Amino acid sequence: MSLGIYKQGQGYWVRVLTAAALGISIIAAAAWGWGQAGIIRLPARQWTLSLSNVQGEIAQGDSITLQYFDLENGNPEVLTSMGSAIVDNYDEGKSASGILRISGFENELVKKRASDAERLYIGELGAESVTAIVRGGSPTPIFPVLYLQVGVAGSIMLIGAIVVYFFVGAKKHSVEFLIATDGEMKKVNWTSYREVKGSTIVVIAATFLIAGFLFGVDTLFAKIFSAIGVLQK
Repeated sequence: MSLGIYKQGQGYWVRVLTAAALGISIIAAAAWGWGQAGIIRLPARQWTLSLSNVQGEIAQGDSITLQYFDLENGNPEVLTSMGSAIVDNYDEGKSASGILRISGFENELVKKRASDAERLYIGELGAESVTAIVRGGSPTPIFPVLYLQVGVAGSIMLIGAIVVYFFVGAKKHSVEFLIATDGEMKKVNWTSYREVKGSTIVVIAATFLIAGFLFGVDTLFAKIFSAIGVLQK
């Protein structure tokens, strides 16, 4: 046994082709896993909010309170406090707009649903020092989704490679089966190129002959039936 390969060199082509077929299946499974991992929503460590109608100055470290319309509890026109968060940084834009990044969420509701916020304020409600309208938001996950995709696809390929190694190279029963298959394949009397070529010519010629014969018979019967008045032109 060399490098852990059982009966290395025997049943070579059957083992290689089997490994190739399994490899294609594993790559397809890894591609599927990559796509599925890409749609997983990871927990957010930070949210980026797009603001407009900003009244006042927002500074790093400020504690903001987010508000939303509580549609689930029958308050579609009343703003409800979602909770607070801490300002990481604020990039001021034009016309009282800007990009706000927040973390340090008060509760899981804020952490999960910050994009549902409609308004925010700093200070006491009714005497706010800052107010703004939230136009939308996007989460920054705890780690890039790409890392998860690589991990899933890589794990599938690694596990698949181990399975292929044991099935094709190391597991005695499966290797013996593949070697026996290779031996049986060598007993097959494969048709030579000359025989295939001759058979192909015969088939093509026979096809044209049969087609010509059927065309002649059809034409003959058509003339006969037309002559006796069975068919009308």
